[in-house]
Parts: sequence; C-alpha cells; structure tokens
Amino acid sequence: MTSQTNFLLLETRDTLHKWLSLVTGVLILFFSFLNVAILNQATIGAIEAIFGLLNLYFFRSAYQGKIYKWHSYMLIFSLTTTVFYAFYFADLRAGSIYWLLILPPLYCLLTGPKLGLFYTILLSIPAISILFIKSDTTDLIPYRSVLNFVLAYFLSYAICYLYETQYAKSSLLLEKMAFQDPLTGAQNRHALKLFFDDFNKDPVDPFQEEQEETRLLIIDIDLFKKVNDEFGHDVGDSVLIEMAELLRYCTDNDEIYRIGGEEFLIILKDHTSTQAFDFAEKIRKTVENTVFRTHQKNIKITVSIGIAELKKGQSFREFLRVADKNLYSAKNKGRNLVHYGAMSVTEAV
Repeated sequence: MTSQTNFLLLETRDTLHKWLSLVTGVLILFFSFLNVAILNQATIGAIEAIFGLLNLYFFRSAYQGKIYKWHSYMLIFSLTTTVFYAFYFADLRAGSIYWLLILPPLYCLLTGPKLGLFYTILLSIPAISILFIKSDTTDLIPYRSVLNFVLAYFLSYAICYLYETQYAKSSLLLEKMAFQDPLTGAQNRHALKLFFDDFNKDPVDPFQEEQEETRLLIIDIDLFKKVNDEFGHDVGDSVLIEMAELLRYCTDNDEIYRIGGEEFLIILKDHTSTQAFDFAEKIRKTVENTVFRTHQKNIKITVSIGIAELKKGQSFREFLRVADKNLYSAKNKGRNLVHYGAMSVTEAV
C-alpha cells in the first residue's frame, strides 16, 4: 500500500521536474540575454546561459521518459547557483532577492520534506549574511530586512511542507479506498489487477537459468452460506475478518487479497509446486483446527484451496476463470482439501 503511495508521489515529482526544467530553462535564458545584451553583465549572462541550456536538456530527457536522480540534483544546483549568483552580484534594489523565496518550496517538492529542509537551512546562512551586509545601514534596515526575509523564506517552505504531507495523507487514504477491502483490510481485485499488470511488464531474463516461479493460492470458505443463514451476516462478516487475520498470521508478506465474497488469494513468489502445496496444507489445517469466536459463538469452518502457477502473458480475466475452475475442482472432490491445477496460458478469454 505504501509503495503505491510512494509511486504516486514520485510520479508527481517527475512531472514537476519536467515542466519546471522547461519553464526555468526559458526564464534563465531570457535573463541571460538581458544581462549580456542590455546590462553588459557578460559573466552572469554566460553562467545563466549554461544553466538555462542544461535545464532544457533535462526537460528533453524527461519528455522522453528518461529522468535520473542526478538530473533532479543538477536542476536544483543550477537554479540555486543562478539565483544566488544574481543575488550576490546584482544591486539589491533590482529585486533579485525575491527569487530566493521560490527555492524552499522547490527543495521540498523535488527532494522531499526532510532533505528539502536541510537545503533550505543551508542556503539561508549565506543569504542572510549577504543581505545583512548589502542592506542600507540607516534606521536599522539590515535587521529589518533580515527579519522580513527569514519570515517569508521559511514560511514559503512551511506552506509547501504542509501541502506535501497533506498530499501524502490524502493519497494514502484514496489508495486504501481504491485498493483495500473495507471489511477485512486485505487488498481487493483492483490491487490484484495492478499486480498482474506489473508482473507482465517484467521481461523474462533469457540468461537466468532458473526463472522465479510464482504460484497463487485461491482459498474459499466451505459452505459459508450456512454460516450466514444460521448465525446472521454480522457473524459472517466477523468470520471473514478473522480469516483475513489468520491468513496474515500464516504468511510473511502482504500479498493477501479478497477476490470474492468468501474467496481469498495469496501470492507465493519463488515457490516450487511442492512448497506451495505444503504451504496450502498448513493453511488448510490451521483453519480446520481454529475455533472462530465471534459474538459469543464458537464456529468451526474449513476451506478448499486451489493452487495455480502464474505464467507471463496471462490476462487477469483468464486467471480468474481458470482459478475458479481449479477451486471448484477441489470442492467437487469433497471440500476441505488442496487441489493443484496448472493454469494454461493458451486458453483464450
């Protein structure tokens, strides 16, 4: 769940990186032209031209889907150097100091809140010193200038920090609503489809001698309708919740999904057929020997488990169809047992 949220945050930062590179590249080149052609400040203009072209290169790479970590750091470095150089050499009345106020939000958005705060504090030390030295000495202007700058400078970071943390919380909440079963807390079919999409994106390595084997356990509670009919849906819901907790206890990963009313699925990565069967047997026996205590009622249940091997190129719909077929084969053989069936990738949906 958290990894999906992190992915969304990284995707947002990549988008910001791309368009920020374009906008800042154009702006820096514009100021480079002004400094060289009008203000006769060739040194500043040359530095700005280098960083402007570099930012446009970052935009071109990002537009092609090629964003590397050093691109973001170089983008930050180019912006910081350009703004700070102009602030240091230009007349304070020209207003170049105002550009310093946009750096803290950019640090926060591009590198994250913690590292962004570090960069913000690091830059503030020389900026405050230069501002104090360059300010007019009358009427306590240096102290007043520094005070106003510090308040505005760190307030711009604080606003961005609050936005970033709230965005992360909102993304996590939306992700839970989209990919988590609200009753049991297990992942749902939407999350399982994302797993299938990612699984099929990873290419098969022809040079790897032993390919990783991925197997799926489809777990169905036997005669669950009788539990609802005899004890009520509230008790049935409690059984489902306890079943999800038991499955989490039995496995050491979070790859547990609720794919139907009383059907659950567990993903087993790098498991042989024998290991998968033994693991399924362990779950079956654990459920059989567990007393589900809900609403002052002791309930005994059993499960049927179908095992299927996941192959590259298999669609999500095809998997569900073949998985259900294997599961019902287990039920037709008497329930409370484990059935292994190979999933054929040649069958069309």
